[in-house]
Amino acid sequence: MKYMRMFSKNEDAVSPVIGVILMVAITVILAAVIAAFVFGLGGQQTAAPTASIVAANNPDTSVPDLKIQHKGGDMLKGGEWKISIVPNGQSPVFISSAAGSDLAVGSMILTHNTTSLNTANTNVTNSSVYLPGLTGETWIQGAKYDVKLVHIPSNAMLLDQVIEVR
Repeated sequence: MKYMRMFSKNEDAVSPVIGVILMVAITVILAAVIAAFVFGLGGQQTAAPTASIVAANNPDTSVPDLKIQHKGGDMLKGGEWKISIVPNGQSPVFISSAAGSDLAVGSMILTHNTTSLNTANTNVTNSSVYLPGLTGETWIQGAKYDVKLVHIPSNAMLLDQVIEVR
């Protein structure tokens, strides 16, 4: 009887071939995942510029207007940034900057217009936000306005500020 047990096969075990196939499959999958991260197949993100942009009332004029100033950091190329100036509580209405309107350190945008009046005709440059043919102020003194500036390629918000016009 003892001799019979010695020569019998254990039918419960997994075949060594199956084990090797599983190990190779796991190794190939792991190598593919690592390669995807190393070679950047997961997608390329545009880096956001570092720029210090501030918005404030313009004390140099007697009319209610706003000054948006680039204080330092990277230059924003014209056509690659957009701005929204709307009464506080309204949804943003972004208008893209004109090509060639680079916003460099020291640049100042002076405006008394919102971007929500007539978006088809609103012009945004590195010095103003204006509506051709519109005269007079569109600001309400004492009202609050939500000012946002976004870098388009990276979709990074560079300015998000509420200003009370004085």
